[in-house]
Amino acid sequence: MIGNMLRERESQYIATKDEGTQTWRILDTWHDVLRDMNPEDEVEDTSPAVTVVTEGGFIALVKEASRLGVLQNATSSFIPIDTRNEDDYSTNLKEKDEELAKMWEKIVKYEEEISTLRISASKSEGTLLKELAMETLLKLTLSSDIEKLTKRKD
Repeated sequence: MIGNMLRERESQYIATKDEGTQTWRILDTWHDVLRDMNPEDEVEDTSPAVTVVTEGGFIALVKEASRLGVLQNATSSFIPIDTRNEDDYSTNLKEKDEELAKMWEKIVKYEEEISTLRISASKSEGTLLKELAMETLLKLTLSSDIEKLTKRKD
């Protein structure tokens, strides 16, 4: 039966994400319920061998595992965190901090642009033309005043 073949696996659990329902299904391949199953049988979500976790629950689980240090870093070829080279770690951390600072700058810039676009979008074309005309008149008046101030009295 399939259960006996699954028990020979090195890894006990298989996790898959269901994009449709945004849930994770975790199958305990060593569970006794699977022992009498045939390869063509389906394992229902209600089976004791299956654990269904919501996307939010999964994220919370990963965050907590990371906080506790039991989650190994896949990018370091599963080297435990405490055996990493501290210099590499601090260099990487500095790079990530710089990258994060740049991203925040972009976000602020984009928010300003969005704010400007919203203000512009809420004004009618006539209002925008009137504002442009007023700005032009103001500039002409200022340049005229500056010209008068800079002329020498003969």
